[in-house]
Amino acid sequence: MDQRKKTGALLTAFGWALGYLLAGKAAALLVLPTSAAAAFMHHCVAAPLAEELMFRGVVQRALAPLGSSRAVWIQAALFALQHRGAASMVYALCMGAVLGWLREKTGSVLPGMAVHTLNNLLVFAAG
Repeated sequence: MDQRKKTGALLTAFGWALGYLLAGKAAALLVLPTSAAAAFMHHCVAAPLAEELMFRGVVQRALAPLGSSRAVWIQAALFALQHRGAASMVYALCMGAVLGWLREKTGSVLPGMAVHTLNNLLVFAAG
């Protein structure tokens, strides 16, 4: 593969991930979940939907020229970087890799949305 295409794929993926991170930080400043229902909607509905579309959809697809294994691991690393705390980042890296693999095997982000939602429901319920 041409080095320019690989570089372009990396820059595109990093750009989308950075844009998502910055948009999320800006939105968090404007709209803070003030009730349990709002927090639930944010963590268990909106976040899984948006993160799967962005990281396993846009970012992983942009990284496809690097090969499926690299695309999965790089998007997982970018996904992990948006989470706070070392333990959360390690967990997000592992989940990002599993969700990326799932997207590779099924060709769809929908199964990952279901798994991601279930994961966040369990974390939310654990408090």
